[in-house]
Amino acid sequence: MRNRLGWPCGALCLALALTACDVKVGEKGVSVDFAVGKATDEWTRTYDLSPGGRLEIVNVNGSIHASPSTGTRVEVRATREARAGSDEASRERLQKTEMREEVAPDRVAIEARTGQGDGGFGGPRVTIQWDVRIPPGLTVLLKTENGEVRMENLQGDVTASATNGAVTGLGISGSMNASTVNGGIRLDLESVTKDSTIVTVNGGIRLNVGPKVSAELEAVVVNGAVSIDDALALSDATRTRQRVVGRIKTGGPRIVAQTTNGGVRVATSGEGGN
Repeated sequence: MRNRLGWPCGALCLALALTACDVKVGEKGVSVDFAVGKATDEWTRTYDLSPGGRLEIVNVNGSIHASPSTGTRVEVRATREARAGSDEASRERLQKTEMREEVAPDRVAIEARTGQGDGGFGGPRVTIQWDVRIPPGLTVLLKTENGEVRMENLQGDVTASATNGAVTGLGISGSMNASTVNGGIRLDLESVTKDSTIVTVNGGIRLNVGPKVSAELEAVVVNGAVSIDDALALSDATRTRQRVVGRIKTGGPRIVAQTTNGGVRVATSGEGGN
């Protein structure tokens, strides 16, 4: 039987056997990693931000995990890993990675610059995994590509976005603006104090609404369906298969959940959401 991918199976196996590589089989198929060298390090910082200040983390290739700090300072730890053809080449690649900082009393912005060639087939690449501890009451921006954003028990005005990765927020209080391209979104909102938007292109949305939330809800899909759990009683509701608009309790800030390819499900906390 002829291989439909264009390479005879025997030729592919021979090529992989003659090349130092790591072949992994996962949910997304077979990935081939030709880099045999690796170098890692940690980049750590702490910052003092005035109440209501702004924190921005912009990443490329890797995940961001954010949780509450134990004190009043922002704590950042970035675990960086470079992979290339040798350990020496990996160390050189890691040294070229920039962590650009802008620090002021009311704003801290950090952007990772990993250079050209990341993610290319068989080429060198750098991934950065962030662990960020955040005090309550800040305005926060978390953005990454090729990785997920995961948040736990944050209080403030939060914006989180990912490309080729999911966004997850558990125990969120304040406002949440979440967006993904090629990834799903799951949010557990304990309270909502400002308008919030949840948007994805290719992926589903799961929204769990806490008992303290009072808001105006609009859930819209293009290719898919909207599902509202019966336990979440909406008043003044307008319902179709692809759009539901209604009031949660006495109303308040707007919550808009919208996806292009996927479904939207809205439930009360504890109704199949945990």
